[in-house]
Amino acid sequence: MHFITSNFNNLNTNYLWNKLKSKYKLSIDNNYDNFYFSINNDLIFNNNQYFHILLYCENNNYTEIKKKIINLVKKKINKSLKKTFHIYLIRERSENLKKNSENLKYFSEILNNLNKIKKENLHIHLFENFNKNFSNLRNKVILKFPFDINIIKNFSKKIDSVIKISISKPYKLIILDCDNTLWGGVLDESKIKGINYSGEGIGQIFEMFQKELKKLKDQGFILSISSKNNEKKVWDAMKERSMHLNRKDFISPKINWEEKQINIDRTLKELSLRPNDTVFIDDNKLELQKVKHYIPNINTIHVDDISKIFDYLNNDLRFQKIKNIKEDKKKYYQYKIKSDFESLKNTIKTSKSFYKNLKQKITFHNINNKNFERCLQLFQKTNQFNFSLNRFTEIQLNKLKKNKNVKIKLFSLKDKFGDHGLVGSYIIKKDKKKYTITDFAMSCRILSRMAEDYVIFSIVKEYPQDKIYINYNKTNINQDLIGRFLEKNYFKFFNKKKNCIKYEIINTRELNDTRKIFI
Repeated sequence: MHFITSNFNNLNTNYLWNKLKSKYKLSIDNNYDNFYFSINNDLIFNNNQYFHILLYCENNNYTEIKKKIINLVKKKINKSLKKTFHIYLIRERSENLKKNSENLKYFSEILNNLNKIKKENLHIHLFENFNKNFSNLRNKVILKFPFDINIIKNFSKKIDSVIKISISKPYKLIILDCDNTLWGGVLDESKIKGINYSGEGIGQIFEMFQKELKKLKDQGFILSISSKNNEKKVWDAMKERSMHLNRKDFISPKINWEEKQINIDRTLKELSLRPNDTVFIDDNKLELQKVKHYIPNINTIHVDDISKIFDYLNNDLRFQKIKNIKEDKKKYYQYKIKSDFESLKNTIKTSKSFYKNLKQKITFHNINNKNFERCLQLFQKTNQFNFSLNRFTEIQLNKLKKNKNVKIKLFSLKDKFGDHGLVGSYIIKKDKKKYTITDFAMSCRILSRMAEDYVIFSIVKEYPQDKIYINYNKTNINQDLIGRFLEKNYFKFFNKKKNCIKYEIINTRELNDTRKIFI
């Protein structure tokens, strides 16, 4: 549930809110200047997951707002990391230059204080692009609403966009062409000094685009390249022109003279990523059409005019993230490990000795406040290796966490290449002497390592005297990977109820041999 409150009269009965109300489960505070009291109200606080706080900042209330925000951070935001808070700051405008200057000074002070807090569950948004007629003195005095009524459209539109971003699934992989995409001109023709990058004019736009890509990488998006070019010349160009992006920013780049769709397909297989979670950016429409024909579900962007690229980045919600957890920021490192593993695998025939030489170690963790967000993310975002495809909300996962007959575990993986972090989670329900794995999700970037087998072995080892089952909800999304995994001889069909297929797990020699390849 979303809850909207403010330090002015929200006019919650106004029809302009209706569209937002019909789209989402939300309620709007109907009391004047009630934001502080509402969020401190246990009933309201416990029944909602997302809080949207609209704050009108004017000369006589800056000190009060600052004090209340600090108290909210201490009392609620710091102690409720599983809930999300959005604060929308609205600055008073004045025709009086001196007053306007004072407003800006105080407004900046509040903004600086909020930015210093740096809580992952606190997000700050600004309303600054209103026209000069947005204020309304009559409404302020009579209705306790200091704006023109139509401004509610702006409020609802902004909140709508924030909610959309929070529920949309961001891209995982951004694949880029080089010529006329990362820089202007054709490298083979213009040479390194002749391509357009930095300086003034169009070169400056390419530099800005690379800056933006670097920011996306820092947020957890993976960058790769598919370009018909000379690989050495590409890396030399980036180095000699001091570009924001360089060789180490890209995972599994393919720079050669093969067809781009073939190279992209290889990259997706190496990283175990789906075309749906990938976007390919190129200036050549024909190349995009060939890629789309060969890989139908991939997303594509045609940059015939580089200046339009920022419209795509700003308007496509899949390029945006409201919340970044620690695991997102480790994505580059973890996919680099995946890439190194695939390179080794392609040069050596896989066998038990191959896996053993990887020095893989899986560690199991009980769910707690520190890894809760990652657990939630695994169930919400994992598709291909996800037995149930249950998209738990924070409230649902918390409820399961408190259930005495339910155990929620996460597991991490390390090998000789590095630390992959928390890569999977499973949920087990107990019923007398029977245990059922109701949910099991694992990141696809650690597939082909027998990690899923080792997890099953560990569960069987934990309950040696009991019957153990696993539920599988078969769909087009997970049937390929899960279907192949269930062909192992330690899974025995038990029954089927509606869309749920239940398998009994048998302790076979093959399953026990799994432990030999892990340390």
